[in-house]
Amino acid sequence: MVGMVVVAAGTSRRFGSDKLALRLGGRSVLQRAVGALRAAFPEAPLAVVVRAGDEAAKASELAPFRPKAVVPGGAERQDSVRAGVKALGLPPEAIVVIHDAARPFVPREDVLRVVEAAARSGAAVLAAPVVDTVKQVAEDDRVLATLPREQLVRSLTPQAFRVALLLEVFRKAPAGHWTDEAAALEHLGVPVVAVPGDPRNLKLTRPEDAQLLRGLFPPTVRVGQGVDVHPFAPGRPLMLGGVRIPWELGLAGHSDADVVLHAVADAIFGAAGEGDLGEHFPPHDPRWAGADSRTFVAFACERARAKGLVVGSCDVTVLAEKPRLAPHREAVRQSLAALLGVPEDAVGVKATTTERLGFLGRGEGIAALALVVLVGE
Repeated sequence: MVGMVVVAAGTSRRFGSDKLALRLGGRSVLQRAVGALRAAFPEAPLAVVVRAGDEAAKASELAPFRPKAVVPGGAERQDSVRAGVKALGLPPEAIVVIHDAARPFVPREDVLRVVEAAARSGAAVLAAPVVDTVKQVAEDDRVLATLPREQLVRSLTPQAFRVALLLEVFRKAPAGHWTDEAAALEHLGVPVVAVPGDPRNLKLTRPEDAQLLRGLFPPTVRVGQGVDVHPFAPGRPLMLGGVRIPWELGLAGHSDADVVLHAVADAIFGAAGEGDLGEHFPPHDPRWAGADSRTFVAFACERARAKGLVVGSCDVTVLAEKPRLAPHREAVRQSLAALLGVPEDAVGVKATTTERLGFLGRGEGIAALALVVLVGE
C-alpha cells in the first residue's frame, strides 16, 4: 500500500512571493508537483500540507487531484510531514511518499523507482549526481578544501519510507531543523538507499529558478477569433479600438458600439472557452447602455487570467469603405496594446474595403475581425 504527502507549508521567503502559485505551462507549481505523484499512483491516498488558513483555497485548487486531506502545517518541516502522515492513517507496513511542493518536475518513472526501492529497503531517496567541483568554504569565504565529488549527490524528492520507520523517527529523532526525512533517519542509523533521479528535478527557491523550470513545460497556447458588425448612426461618436475617430457618423449599438473592441473581446472569450460577449454583457441589460467597451475587454482578460492565460498577440482587420483608418492606425494600435498588456509589436491593425460589395461596400456600417492568441502565464 502506498500513500503520498506533499509538503506545501513554506513561506516562500527567498522567492519573494508565493512560489507555489507560479504558473508553468498553464498550471501552478503546486498543481504540477501534486500531478507528478498522481501520474504514478492515480488511486493512492494523498495528503497536502499547506500554510494554516490556506486549507480551503488549496483544496479547491487541487480538487481535480482528489486529495484525501488538506491540512495545516507546523513550525518546522518535520511537523508538517508528521501532520500529513497522520492525516493518511496508513498501516505501519505501508510506504509513504514525501514530496516537496516546490519541485514541479518529477518523471513518473522516478516516483515508481523510489517507491520500489523503499519497498525493498525501508527507506529511499531520489538523488542526482554532483557534476561541479565542490568546495568547502569558511565563514569568511576562504576555501578550506575541495571535496571529492564521486561520492556526492544532490538529495531530491520524492523520498519514500516504510511508515513504521517514519513513525520511529517522529518518536526518537531530537527536535531540530531537518532539511529532509532521510537526514533524520540517517541520524538514527537507519540505512537509506539513494535512487538515481532526473537531474532536472529542480527545487524552485529563487526567482531565477523559474526560468529554468519554464523550459521543462511547453506553454499553453490557445487561439480565438471574434467578429462584430455595427451600422452607422447619426449623433453618436465613432469609437474604434478605444480611440475616438473624427467622423460625421458613429455606430449604432447598446454600448459605445466599438466594433473593434467587441471583436477583440469575443476572440479572448473564445480562446479562453468563456462563451461570448452577449453572454457576459447582454445587449438588453440597461447597465451596459452607452458603456465603454474597454470594460468588456478588461473583463475578458480577467476571465482568461483566472485560467492562467494572458494575451500574447492580437491581430485586427477593419472592413469599411469609410472613414479611412490609416491616419488613426497607430493610435488604435497603441490603445489596444495598452488595454491588452502587450508590446505594440504584438498588435496588428489593418483595414480593407469590400470593393463596394454588400452593405459594407454601400457604406452602411463597419465590421471588424479579430484574432487573439492566449498563452499560459
